[in-house]
Amino acid sequence: MGKRKEPSPNSDGYFESYASLGIHEEMLRCRRTVAYLDAIAQLTPLLRDKAVLDVGCGTGVLAIACARAGARVVYAVDASAVALCAREVVKSNEMDGKVIVFHQRVEELELPEQVDVIVSEWMGCLLLFESMLDSVLLARDKWLRPGGCLVPRRAQLWLQPYRDEEAVDERAAFWADVHGIDMSCLVPHAHAELARKAQIGLALPQNLVADKQSVLDLDLERCSLADVQRVHATFDFSSHVRADVHAFVSYFEVELVPGQCLSTSPVDEPTHWQQVLFYLLEPWPVEQDERLRGSIVLSKNAENPRCWDINISYGRGDGTMETARSQRFELDVNC
Repeated sequence: MGKRKEPSPNSDGYFESYASLGIHEEMLRCRRTVAYLDAIAQLTPLLRDKAVLDVGCGTGVLAIACARAGARVVYAVDASAVALCAREVVKSNEMDGKVIVFHQRVEELELPEQVDVIVSEWMGCLLLFESMLDSVLLARDKWLRPGGCLVPRRAQLWLQPYRDEEAVDERAAFWADVHGIDMSCLVPHAHAELARKAQIGLALPQNLVADKQSVLDLDLERCSLADVQRVHATFDFSSHVRADVHAFVSYFEVELVPGQCLSTSPVDEPTHWQQVLFYLLEPWPVEQDERLRGSIVLSKNAENPRCWDINISYGRGDGTMETARSQRFELDVNC
């Protein structure tokens, strides 16, 4: 049998993954929901008697919050079957007529009017994973009135070098004695697998080797669809300490409304997104104050555009490129 292909964005597979209430319970429990609700509360004067579009409404919590904040009407759209649950939630909260739920793709949506505000919780791991932002930008270009606003309004992706001796030592110790059998010969193979795919997990703030640097900064009210199809950025870190760099860690921050941000940084309270770790095939030693320069490229996977391929190139800050390295990673549904 051939290798099973992951669902394409044109199949029902992606949307089926959001039909289960289990994943929505996890998201509703995450502090991001409170952050969005606080932002909507701050927008109350702007929302009063206005039309709102909620892209990817899920169970309808944000749509109902907008209605309670005074919106005249909220159009809530979700292509997954959870839209049917959202309709039940709307009805049980006596919001019929004020919150109108559409069970369809936003690309196929037809509304009776343009809207003043678009609300969406579109972010994925590494900010762009699952490519839902594409749908939000299409909705913005088609349905947002001139001068309208988006929540969130800005998004940034950050990168930092990271040391992780504990994970390296733990992996070596495990394979050294597996039920009394020495399998240490498998350590290189296990690490090669780890370094092939981006890993989702919680990074320890004390293991960050240098200050964060932005590799993507999006003004969501102005950026184009082309801006989020492929990302290329350079970095130039200066190490705080002498250490072995075992990985690069990435995370994002969104500005929901002016002055209110939701961050997934290791130094902040964890979210269900956690962080994305790119483990190096070999550790990269740095001295204190030594520079680590390079570039990162994010591009959509050719077979499944909701998944991403990442290439990180790095070397000495003194320009000795003969020691430079380049490594490719996959960020897909199996991460």
